[in-house]
Amino acid sequence: MKAKVEIVRESTEEEVKSKKFNIYIGISLGNKWFTKDNLREHLRWSLKYTKKRVGLLVADTLHSINYEVRNDMRKERAIKKSLRKGDEMIEMLKELIWELPKSQQKQVDIIRWEDVKANSFNKKFLNILHEEFNHNKEFRKYILNIVKKHLKKADEKFSEEKIIKLGEYIIDELPELLHGFKFKGTLYNCYTYPYDSLLTQMVEKIYNKELFPQLSKKLDIKQNVFVGLRVI
Repeated sequence: MKAKVEIVRESTEEEVKSKKFNIYIGISLGNKWFTKDNLREHLRWSLKYTKKRVGLLVADTLHSINYEVRNDMRKERAIKKSLRKGDEMIEMLKELIWELPKSQQKQVDIIRWEDVKANSFNKKFLNILHEEFNHNKEFRKYILNIVKKHLKKADEKFSEEKIIKLGEYIIDELPELLHGFKFKGTLYNCYTYPYDSLLTQMVEKIYNKELFPQLSKKLDIKQNVFVGLRVI
C-alpha cells in the first residue's frame, strides 16, 4: 500500500512536497475509508512532506449533525455519541502514533473539532458565514445545492428542514477549509482528504474570487491547500 496524490487545489504537488506547509488529515467519523491501514499510509506520507508537524483532526462534534439528521437524535444525545465515536478514533490514532519512531511521534498532534472551533479567526469566519447563509439568497442556494447533489448521489432523501441542517454542517466546516487553523502555536494550512468534492471546489473558487467576491472581501483568507490523497 502507498499514498498517491490525485489532486491539489490552491497550490501544486511540487510545492506541497517541498515541505512548505504544515499538513493535517481531516478525519470524518462517518467515512468508512478511514481504516487503520489507510490512516497509517496517510500519516506516513504526511510526515514525509510536512513542514514541521502533522495534525490528525477528528471531526467529532461536527459529526453530531449527521446523527441529528439521519438518526433523529436530539442535539445533546447526538453530541455525546459523536464524542464517544471520537474517543474510539483517537485510541486508534494513538496506536498508529506509537508505531512511529519517537522523533516522529513528537511531530503529531491529535486535534478535536472543538479545538478548531475555539480558534479566533475561525470564530470570526463562522459568524460571517452564518450571516451570509441566513441573509444572502445566492450563497444559501449554492450551499443547499451542494447538499442536495450529495444526497442525490447517495440516494438519500430528507425534508427541507433537514437539508438546511446539513447546510449548516457545511457552514461550520467552511472556516477551517478556507483558512486552516492554529493549534498550540502551529498554523495548519494543508488539508488532506481521500476525496475531492463540490465543497473543496467551492473553496478554491472563493479563494480565487471566482465565486462570491463580495464575501471574499469580508474574509481575510489565508492560503489553505487541499490535497486529495488516496491509498492504493
